[in-house]
Amino acid sequence: MAALLTAVVLSYNHAKWLRRCLESICSQKTDFEFIVLVHDDCSTDGSKAIVEEFEKKYPDKIKTIYQKENQYGQGINAVHKFVIPAIKTKYYAICEGDDYWCDDLKLQKQVAFLESHPECNLCFHNANVVDTDGSFLKTFYPRRMWNDKALYKRLEAPEGADITVEELIRLDFTPTASLVGKTENLRRVLDLSTSMDLVVRLLSAHGGTVHYFNEIMSAYRTNNPNSAAGSIQNSPERLKKNFYDRHVGLLREFDEYTGRQYHTEIEHIIKRKELIYYQHLNDLKGMKATGVFGELLPYEKIKYEVKDKLPFIVRLKRKR
Repeated sequence: MAALLTAVVLSYNHAKWLRRCLESICSQKTDFEFIVLVHDDCSTDGSKAIVEEFEKKYPDKIKTIYQKENQYGQGINAVHKFVIPAIKTKYYAICEGDDYWCDDLKLQKQVAFLESHPECNLCFHNANVVDTDGSFLKTFYPRRMWNDKALYKRLEAPEGADITVEELIRLDFTPTASLVGKTENLRRVLDLSTSMDLVVRLLSAHGGTVHYFNEIMSAYRTNNPNSAAGSIQNSPERLKKNFYDRHVGLLREFDEYTGRQYHTEIEHIIKRKELIYYQHLNDLKGMKATGVFGELLPYEKIKYEVKDKLPFIVRLKRKR
């Protein structure tokens, strides 16, 4: 029987977490065949040996792409060049090497939904957020920042929700390990300049509907220093270049690709990203200048108002 889905694992120096990731995928219970495609970008921490261990354990399931030189460091988009062209199945799923799945029926549930709902191009689900040691921090949804009550109320429904691409844009970030979509739509990413997860989910969803499962079926690991998110935490320059500038450029590229079909929502989320940039800089004036400061939850607004006034309060106390 031909495989119906390819589960892509993107690995670079994920040795600490990779076994759990791969085992959580290979142990999935499905009534269809699936492939696990592991791309290792010349890891230096023993990750390759772990992948080879799983190749021997699951020889009919694991397929590999080993890089002899690190592609990212050379400015080469390995997902564009090697990974997407290697996916030959109807559906794809993604799990980066430091994340993992925590429901052994995840693929079965998501593929069954896509098979019975041909209008749906992409589905995703809730996740646990864990730290580098695997300790639980919180659930991914609801995200406690923006005052998007109506949207989050629908996401909190036990049965989940069908959402539009416009709503997906407003959600901004979804756990990458939660995505299952149609490969034919994923190939659209090759028409854009990069395959960052932002455009993967938007281009996969474009032209159809999106379904959200209100179930925790994966874990999203935060604070990994080797991850894109981890690398910008303490660097305003990287934050500007790798977060704000890059995301805005991709959103505008997606806007042009889709004939400005989602232009209003894209321009709105760009303003929110600008606010997040100033938030990292603790620049209240910059946050307010974006025009979307009022969309923050009251607690978030108060928090940054207090932070802004704190230096003045400290100076006042010292004078006393």
